[in-house]
Amino acid sequence: MIRKTALILLSLVLIALSFNPVQVQSKSDNAASFNDSVNVSFPGSITFNLDIDTERQIKDIRLHYIVERESFTDVTQEITVGFPMPIQPEMTVGWKWDMRTTGSLPSGTIIQYWWTVIDIENNLYRTETASVSFDDSGYNWKNITQNNITLYWYSGDDGFATDLMQTCQDTLLRLGEDTGAYLESPVRIYIYSSSYALREAIVFAKEWTGGVAYPSYGAIAIGISRSNMEWGRRALSHELAHLVTYQMTSNPYNSIPVWLNEGISMYAEGELEADYENYLKAAAVGGYLISVQSLCSPFSAYSDKSYLSYAESYSIVDFLIEKYGQQKIHQLLTVFKAGSTYDNALLEVYGYDLAGLNKQWQDYISAIYVS
Repeated sequence: MIRKTALILLSLVLIALSFNPVQVQSKSDNAASFNDSVNVSFPGSITFNLDIDTERQIKDIRLHYIVERESFTDVTQEITVGFPMPIQPEMTVGWKWDMRTTGSLPSGTIIQYWWTVIDIENNLYRTETASVSFDDSGYNWKNITQNNITLYWYSGDDGFATDLMQTCQDTLLRLGEDTGAYLESPVRIYIYSSSYALREAIVFAKEWTGGVAYPSYGAIAIGISRSNMEWGRRALSHELAHLVTYQMTSNPYNSIPVWLNEGISMYAEGELEADYENYLKAAAVGGYLISVQSLCSPFSAYSDKSYLSYAESYSIVDFLIEKYGQQKIHQLLTVFKAGSTYDNALLEVYGYDLAGLNKQWQDYISAIYVS
């Protein structure tokens, strides 16, 4: 539907679009009519279409869209859309958003969009803003909601979903009691029936992908079946903690160190699993622990170093909680949310920098495994 815009608002819109149209036409002008539609093909693409019925000659057609997510700036994407020549009185134009070029969006993501059309007389036409939900409609999803969490599932009975929701609530309780972290905004969790089903719902998924968090979208997608509930509970706690940590520390200036992000998620799972502890003990005894400074960056792709990095991250967070308590680590998260650097945040909260933390923690680990 086309709407008539006040002259002053039109001027602002036209400046933003780098055009100089002289007026806005509406449907009531009988100059043109427009009908838009959207086709969602999850997870691969979204196709936006616009049907145009006009006697005027068109010179420019653009699609504008905004993806709803947590962000510190509003970003409007603008796509110039081609059209056939010569212009037909009735024609359809479209643009396909191929997720293979941008990466996957989680199910439930909302996209707002509108079209602008300019004719050769510089009349500007703008459709009303509409929205589309990028949903995985291949399953009959059921859902339950509790304390800022909505859990979607399609395979398994209500008891299955209740079990996983309880895992989420226990995770939030543990994080709240031990770190002071909590969910500030609602999140949604999609439970697929298996890791294979999950990977089918992700563009370019790795063969080992079992779960994925989308922190800025407040979403998690994970594959859990009745046969792997023990793994599923730990993995769900891990991914949920990533969303909690993101909400507690997100800022436009700086990210938090990887060891803190992954360490809190490992801690949320519960006690460190034996395999991880074996890596940690061997490194402590062998004298090849990875430094805290090195763990600020993304972990190694080599499995041995990766396992050790996750184990150490758990241990560092466990050390900070055990020695200094909940209030201090909550303060650390708060300081990071203000955009502090790594060293400055640690200095403000604990009185030492990354090098100091490395020494304190390695002494702590050595006392456990070496002495």
